[in-house]
Amino acid sequence: MDVRDHGLEVRSQAVGMLRSGLSQQNVTLELDVSVRSVKRWWSAYKKGMSLETKTRSGRPPIFNRVNKIIISKTLTKRRQSTRKIAKRLNSSNDPVSHMTVYRYLTNSIGASAFKRQKTPRLLAKNIQDRLNFAKKHQNWGVEDWKKVLWSDESPFELYATPNRHNDRVWAKTTKDVLRILSVKFPQKIHVWGLMSHQALSELHIIPQGQTVNSLYYRDEILAKTCRDAINRTENMGLMSERPKLGNMSDFIFMQDGAPAHTAKMTQKWCRDSLNGFWEKGDWPGNSPDLNPIENLWAILKERVNEKGQMTNRNQLIETVKLAWQAITPDILENLVVSMPNRVKVVLEMGGDYINK
Repeated sequence: MDVRDHGLEVRSQAVGMLRSGLSQQNVTLELDVSVRSVKRWWSAYKKGMSLETKTRSGRPPIFNRVNKIIISKTLTKRRQSTRKIAKRLNSSNDPVSHMTVYRYLTNSIGASAFKRQKTPRLLAKNIQDRLNFAKKHQNWGVEDWKKVLWSDESPFELYATPNRHNDRVWAKTTKDVLRILSVKFPQKIHVWGLMSHQALSELHIIPQGQTVNSLYYRDEILAKTCRDAINRTENMGLMSERPKLGNMSDFIFMQDGAPAHTAKMTQKWCRDSLNGFWEKGDWPGNSPDLNPIENLWAILKERVNEKGQMTNRNQLIETVKLAWQAITPDILENLVVSMPNRVKVVLEMGGDYINK
């Protein structure tokens, strides 16, 4: 659509050409104006109306062409609040308010303000390792991924602060909205867990003050909690009391590249004690988006937060354990079934993050 403000000379020339017998289409091409404009000018002439621009009522537009260019150049740039943009315009003797800038950005341009998402930094080696892993497993089907036993550690906090953008409360005033209690240095518990497509291990609670070094990881987590889960054959009902796979003879144990996991004593224990596992370097570093148990932790934390704020470590431990036991088989199945697509997206992204 032609939105240019053509001068009186162009309008008069168009009418003169029409009077001489030229078609509206030819006038449009000759003067490089829209058909709609030509029709409007011709109609005004036939009615005896002036071709001059009428004085418009109401407040004149705030932004001129230069203002609009300045605002458009701020799109996708960092730290460009509406107040900063308005200040920049005001410095050029074009006084505007930040709300005027906001309305132009949202109503005229159709832009919205977004918070930049945090994504762990990927080094060139990380990207290449992720690509290598994806290429190696791109032909794996769901049944192949169901053989993997996924393990990981995760922290849980007392007085954990929920995501403020998801924790919305509709009310008439702020007085009606309950505040979030927070502390500067909240107590945490660290847990270790293992999942398959159909069952869970017992949730291992790491003692307070205990560092998960290679010795503790091998002797307390792998040799006890992990081994008990892998050796289980009877189905006792609870998710953490079921066999991990129908056939445990061909499972693959997965752990990420944490120092305790890649230590020599840990790797030796895995070779001596497990039928199959991904050795050091097999699993790509900085790849939480590829590990379905990371999604399981997110589900677990959301359910723990729904229980309300706890006041001591024991309450937190009990709540996390109950939430772990309440995980249903369909959740585990869906997480593992998503693996072929995760690998596919990593390939399509050239090794970059899936959720970038």
